[in-house]
Order: sequence, then C-alpha cells, then structure tokens
Amino acid sequence: MAQQALYRKWRPQTFEDLIGQEHVVRTLRNALRLGHLHHAYLLAGPRGTGKTTTARLLAKAVNCLAPMEERPCDRCEICQAVTAGRLMDLIEIDAASNTGVDDVRDLLERVNFQPAQARYKVYVIDEVHMLSNSAFNALLKTLEEPPPHVIFVLATTEVHKIPATVLSRCQRFEFRRIPVELLVARLRDIAAAEAIEAEPEALALIARTATGSVRDAISLLDQMAASGTATVTAEQVRLILGAERREVIHALVQAWFAGQPSTALKALNHAVDGGADPRQLARQLADTMRGLLLMRMGAEELWTELTAEERREFQGLAQQADPGRLATAARLFSEVASERGAGWQPQLPLELAFVESAVGADSNPGSASSVRNAAPSLAPLPAAPSQGVRPALPAARSPEGAGSVGAQPATAEPAAANPELQATASQVAAATQVTDVDSLVGDVISRWPDIKTQMRAVDLSLSALLNDARPLGRDEEGQLVLGFKHNFHRGKVNTPENRATLERLISKLLGNPGIPLRVRCELEKDWSGLTSSSMPLAQPAPSAAATAATLSPSAPPRSAEPTPPRLSQPPEDPLEGDPLIRRARAELGADPKIVE
Repeated sequence: MAQQALYRKWRPQTFEDLIGQEHVVRTLRNALRLGHLHHAYLLAGPRGTGKTTTARLLAKAVNCLAPMEERPCDRCEICQAVTAGRLMDLIEIDAASNTGVDDVRDLLERVNFQPAQARYKVYVIDEVHMLSNSAFNALLKTLEEPPPHVIFVLATTEVHKIPATVLSRCQRFEFRRIPVELLVARLRDIAAAEAIEAEPEALALIARTATGSVRDAISLLDQMAASGTATVTAEQVRLILGAERREVIHALVQAWFAGQPSTALKALNHAVDGGADPRQLARQLADTMRGLLLMRMGAEELWTELTAEERREFQGLAQQADPGRLATAARLFSEVASERGAGWQPQLPLELAFVESAVGADSNPGSASSVRNAAPSLAPLPAAPSQGVRPALPAARSPEGAGSVGAQPATAEPAAANPELQATASQVAAATQVTDVDSLVGDVISRWPDIKTQMRAVDLSLSALLNDARPLGRDEEGQLVLGFKHNFHRGKVNTPENRATLERLISKLLGNPGIPLRVRCELEKDWSGLTSSSMPLAQPAPSAAATAATLSPSAPPRSAEPTPPRLSQPPEDPLEGDPLIRRARAELGADPKIVE
C-alpha cells in the first residue's frame, strides 16, 4: 500500500491547527458560538493556503457532537467520519471537471433530501470559478434560498471570474499567503514528528520557495526526505530545486547597485554552470528587488523573509536606490521568472534583464528615452560657412576684383555681418544632415528583410508582428515611419519596449551611426493621407559653386531648376493581386474599394 503524502497526513483537523488565517478562524468561531450561520460561504485566495481544509473544518464544526466551545473536537463520530472521508452529508464537487449546467442541475435535485447522518448537508464546490455561465445561473436561486439543512461552501483561486450575482449571495473570506516564519515553524514540527533530520537553512529555503503555500512547502519537504539522505541539507535543496545561495543573490544585488554588470554576469553564469535554475534566480532577484522597493517606500514591515543581519544590510542599500529603477528591476526579473520556454540559452533572458535594469534606460544608447533625448540633434543647426564657400565671397562683393582673386585676403567677414550668408550656410548644414538621415532610412528600406530575420533571434513575437509592417520613409522629425495594415499589430509594436528593441537592432545593423534613428508606427492608410507632418526626401546639399552663384548679383541666371528627386514609393504588397485575398476582402467587407 502506498504511503500517504505528508500534506494529506498533516492536513489540519481542528481550527487550532490552521496557521496564518486567524481572521477567518475568529469569524467562523464567533458565528458558531452565536448561532449566526450563513447559508453560503465563499473562500478565496492563493493555492495551498487552507481553503478546502477550512471548508471541511466548517462541515465538522456545524455537525460536531461536542460542546460549542470545543467544536470541532476531532473525537466524535461525525468528526472522525469527516476525517476519514466517509460522511455522506459532506459532498465535495470539483467544478473543474463538473462545469456544465447538467452537473449543477443533478446536484440541485438532491439538495432537498434530508441529511443522512449529520445535522447539516455541506456542499463544497472547489474551483467554483470554472463553472459555466449557465451553471452559475442554475445555481443562483438555490444558492440564495437553500433548504434550512444545507450549507454551500465555494472555494476559488480566481475570485474575479465569479459573477457578481453569486458574490452577493455569499459571505466572503479572503485567505492570505502564509508568512515564511510560520511555514518554517510548521515544517520544523512536521520534521520532528516524522523523524526527518533537516538543517534550519534548508527549511527556510523550502519555505521561501513555497511562496506562502503550506501544501507546497510540505510537499517539498516530503520530496527532500524521499531523496535517501540522512539529513536534508540546504545544498541538497538548492541542487534539487535549482535555487541558489543567499550569498550569490546578495552579490548580484551589490553588483546591481554598484553598476557593475560584468561582475554580476560572471557570478550569474558561474551559478548556472553549477546547476542553478535561471528562472529560480530571477524569482529570487525579483523578490529581493520588491523587498528593497518596499523598504525604500517606507513599508519594510511587509518584507518578512529577512534575518536581522540581512535587514540591516538591505536598509542601507534601499535608501540610496531610485524607486523607479527598483520597480523596473522587479518587473523585469518577474517577467523572466514567469517565462515558460527555456530557449536555447536559458540564462539569456536573465542576463538581458539584469543589464537593462542595472545600466538603466538613460544609459542605453539604443533605448527609446535616449533616442528621444537625442532627437533635437536632427533639427537644422546654425553652422559656420564651409571652406568651399569662402573663395567666392570676394568675387560676390567686389565685381572688379573678380579677375584677381589671389590678391584678395583669404579671410571672409564674420557670418554675423552677413545674414544672407549665415542663412545659406545653415541651409547647407541642415540639408547635409537631412541627407544623412535619408541615407539611413534608405538603408533600412533596402535591408528590411534582413532586419526582420535578425529580429527572430532577439524577440520572436516582435518578429512576427513586423511581418505586417514595411518602411514608408521618414517624417519631418527624421523618424523612420513603419506602415502597418492592421491596428492590432501597430499597437503591439508601438509600445516603448518594442520600439526601443527595434531601434537598438536597426542601430546595430547600420553600424551604430552617429545620428540616432527613431521609429514611428502608423497605419498605412493614415500615413498616405498625411501632408503637414510628412515631407519628401531632401535635396542634396548645394555645392560651393551653386551657393556662390546664388549670392553673386553678377552671376548669370540659371537656365532651369534641377528637378528634385522623388521619394521612392514602398514596394507593392505581394498579396495585393492574390485572387483568394481579393475575394475574402470583397465578401467580408474588409476593403470596400475592391470589387470582385
């Protein structure tokens, strides 16, 4: 016969055994003592915090044969029957596998029958949020006015999915995550009763890994005890769970504060090579950054996992940290911890998150914020006249000296004394800079397929979104305009994080040019209608001879103005002429201009 799991063997059988939910126990005991029992209770909270256990304790308490102050006693016939799972008047239903309206109707048909053994029939519906809307509607009337001998207890981990009509008919109890110190004490008691030798650090590590779930903590202790070693050590827990030493986490945090990502990356990879799980490392870093943020914001009492020495160490760090950077780091590490796919390089997401959070957005030349700060450099700036303009100045001011240029001084008067020259020189500099931006945009247009291919290695989901995009040109602020056919794809790419990722990749592929290139996302149909915010590609910068001829009153008139180059049109959509696409658009009304 298989041995019973520890979490089932050590399930609380009285209200005294239930830890961490004193607010629930106190309210239920008062209701029992005063005889104010409700016909429906809703128990909501994270997994493993005692919801189903409390439902069974309530079924014991309302039917217990002992005096009121001792209920549930766990000694009478009713309590023993509930513990053994043989009380006919306790009906437990798993809503995850009984979601339909027929299942609920079958339940309601039996509600009116009197209890067989006990005083009350107690229906416990676990994971009640899994019921369908029809099932909820069928349950409503009975839930509001059940027979006097029936009590409903609903349990859920996702209370937001339960209709308001059901919530209003129940007394609601919120279950909390169990603090680490209570979990450690519970594990210590179980280990002593089961003759399991365990190091205190190992129990603390198990409790932190369980994240407030008693069932998870006891199951992990059971797993460690089954490994065959005489003593459950912290090293064994780290090896099995992929957790890392607190010293490594502290070293990574110290490197983060010191702005030394190289030191942190070496420690991180050393830990991963030693068997640490990158997601577990990210989880611990996210928890530490959250705790530091709580300290920084004056809510350090919420960070309960620290020892006295660690609290003193982290208090000093928290006071010198920027709350915004701590929040960003906690968010980035939390995202890495919640990722399910390991990828070909498991530690890469953690490395990227660490560097991005440690260096900061403002220090990243490819980030969205730094590019925006650099945007004014794209505007035309006054500049001194180029060397090619100066020799023409004497001839422009002194027609009689045009034949003896060498006799004239080589210096030209200051630009401030000649506003016309200053304006022309500024136009030359601006046109040159705009031409550089146009050249970058042209490179992006020509290398767009390569950019999308490279993006697959950086961000697969962003690469998929870019299949709907194509570069259209630039706007008047020098931004690369990406045109999208669908607003959903445009909105996803247009987030600051995705734009920054795309800008960094473009900058890298273009050889990190001096002029940063920002990205602007527009719908193709909207962009084609813009006139005020769009402009054609600028003409090439005028040559020195052309500038001198413009300034010189004696210069002969030019015979004809050069034709400015036209902005090349984006390539045609390769699917535009596809018969199936055209038919779908015509029949579904996606594009009324296309008629089959």
